[in-house]
Order: sequence, then structure tokens, then C-alpha cells
Amino acid sequence: MTRFMNNLEVELFLKQELPENSEEYSGSQIENLLSWLCTAPRFTTFRVNTLVTTAQEVCELIASRLIKQAATQGRSLAVFNVTVHPKLPDTVIIGSLDETNLKPQEREIIVDATCGAAVLRGAHVFAPGIMGMPTGVHCGDTVSVFADIVGQCKKGFQKHYTQGSKIFLGNGIVHMERKHLYAKDLKPVGVAIEMIATVSGCPVIGADCLSPNLALLQNLPSILCGHVLSPLENEVILDMCAAPGNKTTHLAMLMGDQGVIIALDKTESKVNNIVKRCQQFSLRSVHAFVYDSTKSVHIMTGPQDPQEQHKSVPQGPPFRQESFDRILLDAPCSALGQRPQLANRITANQLKSYPSLQRKLFQSAVLLLRPGGTLIYSTCTVTVGENEGLVLWALEHFSNLELMPTVPVLGGPGLKGSGLTEEQRHCVQRFGPPLVGNDFDRDTVGFFIAHFRKKTTVGIT
Repeated sequence: MTRFMNNLEVELFLKQELPENSEEYSGSQIENLLSWLCTAPRFTTFRVNTLVTTAQEVCELIASRLIKQAATQGRSLAVFNVTVHPKLPDTVIIGSLDETNLKPQEREIIVDATCGAAVLRGAHVFAPGIMGMPTGVHCGDTVSVFADIVGQCKKGFQKHYTQGSKIFLGNGIVHMERKHLYAKDLKPVGVAIEMIATVSGCPVIGADCLSPNLALLQNLPSILCGHVLSPLENEVILDMCAAPGNKTTHLAMLMGDQGVIIALDKTESKVNNIVKRCQQFSLRSVHAFVYDSTKSVHIMTGPQDPQEQHKSVPQGPPFRQESFDRILLDAPCSALGQRPQLANRITANQLKSYPSLQRKLFQSAVLLLRPGGTLIYSTCTVTVGENEGLVLWALEHFSNLELMPTVPVLGGPGLKGSGLTEEQRHCVQRFGPPLVGNDFDRDTVGFFIAHFRKKTTVGIT
């Protein structure tokens, strides 16, 4: 791919932003970053529900399942390396296989770019993602799956696709034919292609691999966020932008489901999904609300309403200032750290819009945090403005905050030239180039984590 996901705007934005802020990103190093973002991580991570099982037990279940899967599919019993992360005791790591010799089949299926990215991370092909299927393909046939990365393939395409750009993803077995996918008024669901192997070498682990309450797929840096926040039993915690609820449920497990966790999102459907995720793990400490976190602070402008004065946190927002022991602000962001990115339609204007929203959310977080409390700020992007730039802004505007080390350390320091001092750079953690490699702590999605502690209640400017 000569251009980053066929999005010249993003490429130019990163090239303009990173070199002037960082001596680590210039010339070919920018190209390395863009290339890295277009590839899939070679490690799959599960976060274990430690309330009901152990990481070692999940390791054994996954390893057994992968062996049975290979035998059923008639593949060689290649052994995946399944281990517990040495620093995160609730995290299972699965290494990918070398599939460099994987060859395309004669029959080809075309999927959209979103589906293609999921396949490279170990998903089967679900019916809504299939754009094109040739006539004559039947259930049980072995086919190759390609992703349309420019979005030109029309739904229901039935010939060999040569019009646009496509990339080979892997091979799979057909479970749905054209008549199951494209009939009039049909809205197909479920697995349409059972993937046997992908070029990324990631294990293909379906929903039937583990009981739904035992573990879930989650990116390693996202799991790290919960450990850095380090909530304790019986504390009052706020997850400001909680959807889809993966980090929320992790916090509840780290607390032994003892305490109060408030999960906010301004979209009702997303909050419904948070509730379902909590029900999946039988969690009782989480209270989810549909609410805009930028408006979640109750500012007193006159005499306090007696009913408001006695309102408890679990009753919902808005909240009185200094209501929470710890706050997680996993902020809405440009998501440029997601991997693999087979297509990206974001514009430069959209990229520039995120820091303003992140600052509004951050200011609410500072007001809601108790003195001595912990605030974790995180994003899944690689831009300076949304990461080191936000940290620099926060330290300049809130003298009641101090930047603390993020522990345990899995990622690299903040970028040089971003405005942070050497000490500050080594307090935050950045995942992605230039700190990359072939081990599970380096080959992740792009991510950023900063840890703040509130000292006093004064100093907002």
C-alpha cells in the first residue's frame, strides 16, 4: 500500500504534526508508523474474569480448543504459544503462527474493510460484511477471503472482483450461499465463512471457544488501563466514556465487585450494551447511565437543594464536585492507533476537533475527583495533540494536579520534543513506533496512558 489507507489527509496531518513536535518522527520513520498501522498485531490478548476462574485455567482451555479446531479442519497441529502475561495476572497472550506460505483458493469472497480488519484479528466472516460472492459457491466449499479497501464493491457482486483494490486475508469454509445473503428483504446474521487460516497468523477463536463469563478479547494497553487506575474495594469510581464496557467490567473485577462504579455514555444503545456486558459477568457494582460527561458536574450557584444535597452517587448524574475516588477518562479520540487499518475516511478537520472535546471532559473529571484521587487519561490514537499535548495542557491549567508514573510499565515514554520534560515523558506510556518489536508488549495497537493525582482543590485557570 503506497498511501496510508488511501487517505492522504491523514498522512499529511501526521507528517505535519509529528516532525515539528518530535525528533523521533521524520522521513522514513513516518512511513514506518503508517506501515505499522496498516498491519495486524501478531498477538491476541484475552482478559480473564478473575471472579470465577484463573488465567492459567483459561490458557489451558484455549490451547485445548485450538488443537481440536486444527484437527477438525484437517490442518497440521501447529502449536500456538498460549501464556499468562508476566506482569498482568489476569491476561492471556496467544502468539500468531507463521502463515507466509498461505495460498489463495480459486473461489474468492469479497468483504468490506471493517470486516477484513476483524478477520485479520482472528474473527470469522459474519454475513453483513460480505459484499461479493461468485455464483456457484456452495456450503462446505473452501474459499479465499479478500477485503475491498477502497469501498467500490457493490453489495451482491457475483463475478470475480477486479475493479478495485483488494487484499488477501485468508481461507475459510462457506456456511452461507448467495441465497442466504442477498434475497429480497433479507437481513442475514451469523457466521457466513468459517475462517481456517489468515495471513496474519492470528488464532481464529469463535464465541464457542470459552464460556461467555470466563474471558473476553481485549487489547493489551486497554487492559493495562485498569491496572494503572488500580481501584480498591469499596471505592467510588467513575468511567466517564464507558462504552462498550470492557474497561468498566475490568474495574469491577479488580475491585472484587465490591464498591460503586458509575459508567456514563451519552448514547442509549451504547449504555444498553454496557449493561449487557455487566450482566454477562454477573456484576452488581456497576451503575450505567445515559449522560454527557461534559455536563456531569453539578455546579452550585445558590443555596443547595436539600434533595440534591442528600443524593447519592448511584442515583446518577449530575454529581457533586469531588464525588469520586478514582476516574477513568478513556477519551473519544481519532482512533488512529487501531490496527490493522485497511480503510480510514477521517478528515483533517475531524482530527483537529478531538482535543477540544477531550479538554472539556478532562475539566469535568478534575472537578469530580476527590483530593488525593487518581485520574487516568487514555486514548487509542498516535497524535501528539490528543496525547502529550493534552498532558501538557492539563499541567499548565490545573495546578492541583501532579503527573504520576504509570505502573506497571509495558509501553514506551512520551515523544521527545512534545513539550514534556524528560521526567514527564517517562511518567506516561505510549504504544507504537518508534518503540516496536516482536514481543507482546511492543506489537500492540497504538495507545497512550497518563496518570494524574489530585493534590488540592485550588488552581484551575
